[in-house]
Amino acid sequence: MKTLFLSSVYPNPASSVRGTFNRMLCHALDEMGEVRVVAPLPWPEVVKGIVTRQSVHKSQSLAHAECPESSVDGDLVPVERPVFFYPPKVLRHHYGRFMWSSVQKTVERVTADFRPDWVISYWAHPDGDAGVRAARMLGAKSAVIIGGSDVLLLTDNPKRCEKIKRVLRESDAVLAVCEGLKDRAVELGAAPERVHRLYQGIDPEVFCQDDRAAARERLNLSVSDPTFVWVGRMVGVKRLDILVEAFGSVVKQRPEAKLYLLGEGAAEQPMRQLVENQGLSESIIFVGAVQQSELPDWYRAADATLLSSESEGLPNVLRESLACGTPWVSTNVGSVEEIAAADHSIIVPIGDAAALADGVLQILEPIYRNGAAAYQAKTWRDTAAKLQRLLSDTGSASPAPFAVEQSSTASSQEVLP
Repeated sequence: MKTLFLSSVYPNPASSVRGTFNRMLCHALDEMGEVRVVAPLPWPEVVKGIVTRQSVHKSQSLAHAECPESSVDGDLVPVERPVFFYPPKVLRHHYGRFMWSSVQKTVERVTADFRPDWVISYWAHPDGDAGVRAARMLGAKSAVIIGGSDVLLLTDNPKRCEKIKRVLRESDAVLAVCEGLKDRAVELGAAPERVHRLYQGIDPEVFCQDDRAAARERLNLSVSDPTFVWVGRMVGVKRLDILVEAFGSVVKQRPEAKLYLLGEGAAEQPMRQLVENQGLSESIIFVGAVQQSELPDWYRAADATLLSSESEGLPNVLRESLACGTPWVSTNVGSVEEIAAADHSIIVPIGDAAALADGVLQILEPIYRNGAAAYQAKTWRDTAAKLQRLLSDTGSASPAPFAVEQSSTASSQEVLP
């Protein structure tokens, strides 16, 4: 099977940790067929000079530019990263059309000698919108992977909700990363026979069990302190304020406890200020973005991984944690119950700092670490094999044609949560 993967949620020179799960899926698919990737770069990152080595040549106009280097460290399949444009914070319901306008020529060039059977996108809008348009132009089938907030939060905007519903209706296959999102896709109008659950995988060569003391030594962490990690993008929906409040209660009972926050984002500075105001600067440590290759030692070193979100699909960080032999505590969000078990995880109500604090203290009991050690995680190869089976079994009948709107405006999409 030949696949064109089209999504901005993919590692790039500005953010090597963005969408690493999509890279792993593409690598696994490439072992079974051929894969090409078009991963647009947001124009603000180019304008601000974040992507310095990929900057536009002085003789080019920004509107017609593409990054001259297509690969970054870790790419094992051909990747093109066109610059794309969009009007910031306005006309979001048109972002799919804007994105398609900015990637269309790249798609045409990539597929000049590579005719995909499927165009797969991650995130319903705008990526899925552009993916359906690409598939219709190429005479291929389209599949969209929905990951969480794209169908849980973005649908709060009525105009954008209609665009998302259209993508779900007109995709040949909708792939939900958990059962809860599968139900949500059907609720939004996707044909039930075209919606499939597709759990994400882990890389067993990266996320695997190892000695906890050795991991702590490599990270220069205390051998004896109760240690916890949080991994993700620092945005409002992650409710780090609740986590800070809960950990403040934990520290009152276990003063030596430490919480390491791995990630960055718009909420970082407010959270730093909150931690300082609560007098927790010695207990809650901001680590910043961590490369995927470094994550396993953080999981192994921790007594537990914590999650305090109010909206999620099925966070892969929890599976990565278990694969490294580390239990977790999470709010009862999204579909986390699908991978929970009494011997390796604790689920608490959303927004309840007291319950979260109790769960953090309880997870220190040995039964939970023993349960995590017995967990068997699915790999990306498992995910890719199931995806190929699902797409191969998809009927020949396609949804109604997706009308391709033309626009003279070079365009793009936002960086979505």
